[in-house]
Amino acid sequence: MTAHENVEDPSVERDQLRQALDTLPVIEQAKGMFMLLRGWSAEQAFAALKTISQHTNVKLHDVATVIVSAGSRVEPSLSDREAVRAVLAETRRSVPGSPFGE
Repeated sequence: MTAHENVEDPSVERDQLRQALDTLPVIEQAKGMFMLLRGWSAEQAFAALKTISQHTNVKLHDVATVIVSAGSRVEPSLSDREAVRAVLAETRRSVPGSPFGE
């Protein structure tokens, strides 16, 4: 089975859509935190999340989870402590004046 055939499989597409819907709320929360704290547009906030994800090689959803947890002063639910540290360090570097992880 090729990747192209896999995309056309309705069950695969359904699973991908379900996963996207499951991860969207935390991504939107993280965007909202950046928008509130930095006065950024939704596009700027999403771009910052993508940049952090790319620089740390951590999935966007996981980056958002770390940001929301840090902003809520709750322990992140990620088991990879190194990924959490990398995301927080990159957030402080990429987001001027960031209160996250301080």
